[in-house]
Amino acid sequence: GLTGRSGSCVGPCATTTTESMSDLLFPTLPPWPPSWSKRQAYLHWWLCIFMTGVGALKAAGFLRHDLSQIVGVLEFLGGALLLPRWSHITKFLGKGGAELSLRMGCWFILAGLGMIVSTRKRKSPVCWSQTVLCLELLRIRGGNSAVGIGVVMLLAGTLAGFFLQTFKDFKAKSV
Repeated sequence: GLTGRSGSCVGPCATTTTESMSDLLFPTLPPWPPSWSKRQAYLHWWLCIFMTGVGALKAAGFLRHDLSQIVGVLEFLGGALLLPRWSHITKFLGKGGAELSLRMGCWFILAGLGMIVSTRKRKSPVCWSQTVLCLELLRIRGGNSAVGIGVVMLLAGTLAGFFLQTFKDFKAKSV
C-alpha cells in the first residue's frame, strides 16, 4: 500500500491481521468497485446474510437433510455473531469483543458445516464454498492461527455429527 512519511497508510493498503472492525460496514454495502484488498467486507456481508438466512430456514424445519435443524441453529447463531455491532455482546466479551464475536461467528458456522460433512450432503458445493469463505475471512482477520482454530471447529462439528447420527441410529435400534 501507499505510505506517508510517518509510515502510516495514506492509500489503498494491503490487508493485515490487525484490521479494525470499522472496516466491516455491514449492513452498509461493501465499497464499490470491488477490490481484492477489500474482500473481507464482501465476505463478511455475504456470510452475515447467507448463513443467518439459511440457518434460520434450516432451524425452522425448511431445507431438510440429516441434522439440518441442529446445523441451522449453529449457522444462524454464527451468522448473528458475525454482526460485530451487537454492543451488549461485544461489551460482555471485553476488550477486542467485536473481533472475538466475528471469529466466534465463523467458528459456529464452521462447526455447523462440519456436521453437514458428516452426512450424505458432504459433497455439497454450497457447504464447501461457505467453508472456504469462512476460513478466508478468518485468515484475513487473524492469520494462519485463526484458520487453524477454524479447521479444528470444522473437525469438531464433523465428529459431533458422526456421534449424533450414531446415537440416533443406536436409539432407533433399541426402541
